[in-house]
Amino acid sequence: MLMPKLGIDVSSYQGSSVSYFHNFKKLGADFAVVKLTEGTNYLNPKASAQVTNSLKVFGSVSVYHFFHGAGTAEAKYFLAWAKKFGLDNSTVLVIDVEAPGLPYNTTPQVNAFLRYLINAGYRNVVTYGSGSWFNSGRIQRSALVDKHIWVAAYGVSQPGVVNANAWQFTDNWHGVDASYDFDGSLSGSSATNKKAKPAYWSTNGLYEVIADHINVYGKIALDKAHQRRIHFTKGSTIYGKAVKYGKVYRIKTDVGYISANKDYVKLVRKSGGK
Repeated sequence: MLMPKLGIDVSSYQGSSVSYFHNFKKLGADFAVVKLTEGTNYLNPKASAQVTNSLKVFGSVSVYHFFHGAGTAEAKYFLAWAKKFGLDNSTVLVIDVEAPGLPYNTTPQVNAFLRYLINAGYRNVVTYGSGSWFNSGRIQRSALVDKHIWVAAYGVSQPGVVNANAWQFTDNWHGVDASYDFDGSLSGSSATNKKAKPAYWSTNGLYEVIADHINVYGKIALDKAHQRRIHFTKGSTIYGKAVKYGKVYRIKTDVGYISANKDYVKLVRKSGGK
């Protein structure tokens, strides 16, 4: 059995610097979950820095969306931002189901949200909710298209939901929410998630774009704030240098950085050779 990992979750109310995450790592945190979006028009203004610096400190990052009930529309919005931040399909994506205005039977729309992500190739998905919502059937785990759950239950000795994958046990661990990840589902360290990680090119050379298009960024983090107006379309060829960024690679070109994900580009010729 895996030893539980300790994680924090952060939003615009928390810090975003490298030192902020380093402090929690020193206190014993193993990972972080960052709020990206809410509804269909809110983006956490600190998301870019929190994602980037969590990646630097912990080597990975998980992200979540605060759900308001519009399954497919909200999933599209969430995933669009996840991709803009350069988060590939090995990333753990969480739907936060707790808004008071949600209908009692919210499971069908939660499933619509999850299906959209899964169909887009993002299969490491988790549903977050309070223990009472799961136990009352407001979120019907047995009916979810993916059964991985993250349960919030404070002031108790266990999550109170059988076989919960992760447990948010407090909203005040050194000032932040803290959780135990029992099997790697939330932190992205499970064997299943490791197998799902995509491959990256790590070679300097000539690349061809195989995706419909690929964005160009002014900084290696590939965040929206530094996305350039230019992009490369399918079939374009570019000379570039592979640069390591955390556990992944980017390709540095004459006009900026692009992803080195093998789903987006292919190596045509190594520099100085065939």
